[in-house]
Amino acid sequence: MSLIAMAPPRNSGVSVSATASIPLVYRLILTTIEPLLAVLGALLAFRNPGEYISTMTRNSASFAANTAFLYTELGGAWLCFAFDEAIVLRLFDDLRLWRILCMGMLLSDAAYCHSVAQAVGGWGAWSTMGSWATEDWVVFWTTAPMVFVRILIVFGVGVKRQ
Repeated sequence: MSLIAMAPPRNSGVSVSATASIPLVYRLILTTIEPLLAVLGALLAFRNPGEYISTMTRNSASFAANTAFLYTELGGAWLCFAFDEAIVLRLFDDLRLWRILCMGMLLSDAAYCHSVAQAVGGWGAWSTMGSWATEDWVVFWTTAPMVFVRILIVFGVGVKRQ
């Protein structure tokens, strides 16, 4: 199924209410929980990039000052996520907009999830859950539920048709 096929059909100016269509738990995760986590992640990237890199790499890499700009960029991306979810999704009660924003966020999610595997030595190392550290579980549980909810919204799972 293509992304175009997943996008809701264009309508004649009548929007479908996201509030009436999307389950409360999905909306709570995307408009409250994840924006808070994104702001906290941005603050970590801005204020303590050494801790961030250590957490992501199981202490196998250290912060280099000449890469500080990358952490600033990462923090900015997380602030954009926080803004889109906490502000844009709350201001526009439109299912089509929610689905389109979720599609775009999934592009970022794909890159982020791949970076998580890269940080620990690749997908083979990452998929060995028996070797996960506490930080790996924290990264997983602060990422996976949000990604899953975006996938559900994009595919319309649990979303009421009006």
